[in-house]
Amino acid sequence: MRGILFHYDKIVESKYVTEVKYMILNCMPVEILSREEADRLRELTGADIKDVDNIRDHVDILDQVEAIIPPWRFKAEELALMKNLKWVQAFSAGVNTYPLEDIRKRGILLTNSSGVHAPQMTDHIMGMILAFSRGLLPSIREQKEKKWSVDFSLSELTDKEMLIVGAGSIGKVLAKKAKAFDMKVIGLKRTVEELPHFDKVLPLEDLREAMKSADYVVILAPLTKDTRGLIGKEELALMKKDAVLVNLARGPLVDEKELILALQEGRIRGAGLDVFSKEPLPEESPLWDLDNVILTPHMGGFSDVSNERSLKLIAENIRRFQNGEELLNQVDLSLGY
Repeated sequence: MRGILFHYDKIVESKYVTEVKYMILNCMPVEILSREEADRLRELTGADIKDVDNIRDHVDILDQVEAIIPPWRFKAEELALMKNLKWVQAFSAGVNTYPLEDIRKRGILLTNSSGVHAPQMTDHIMGMILAFSRGLLPSIREQKEKKWSVDFSLSELTDKEMLIVGAGSIGKVLAKKAKAFDMKVIGLKRTVEELPHFDKVLPLEDLREAMKSADYVVILAPLTKDTRGLIGKEELALMKKDAVLVNLARGPLVDEKELILALQEGRIRGAGLDVFSKEPLPEESPLWDLDNVILTPHMGGFSDVSNERSLKLIAENIRRFQNGEELLNQVDLSLGY
């Protein structure tokens, strides 16, 4: 059963008090979750949270661990070391790097951080789209050359069509922002339903037909065995020549080799990419040198306030876990999101 979707503005900050304590491992890198922020999580919850850099270095306490905030790549071998684990809390929305089948077989609860990243990710997407629309890429290049000219195309976003592939929590926020620019917004999702700020919501099976008319194709779908390679040679061939592809979901959703060919040959206008098939992006990747690409190092989910939202969500889930209540953002392990 899917859990309740987290809304970051609905949780008020408070110091939770409980008589029951469970050992929780925090395995997030300190450059993502600082020790000061980890201390704040302990302050908010009163929980017994152990900060560890490497799970395998702490085998003496792993039988006592009942919950974990795992590293980005959580291996089945590491999961197997924790015999009494009951709950995994992802710091990200995507959980494709976790051993989902092993988690499912053991009946362990998995929750993600869906809802935390929508404000900053949608800002990032709109920034990329505006950069293409208003010619900011060539303007920045020509600024360095002290060149005063307008020898590139300029367009407006009014009446342009945005196709959101994966109209989930982030897609809903993006649709609202796109509508502020008077764009037409089409959404694709597994279960079709009417959504605010969308002109139309279609099943994911309509992807190819929907790509034909889109001016901006934004990928926000989760990475699962069914969505890997979702955008390939045939899909890219259907895009308009002046259309732009934006991917802030996961790199393997797009066939990167085919995308590079389409960009090199000018078959699409450009791409805004925050995620890649291999990260960090290898130095030999042609993407680095393409003039029609905006490339950012998987930073779309971060901002000056995003960690505070994450802490409040995780603190609320710790409180619920301690009190035997339903956790927020439970992942459907059969679907992978």
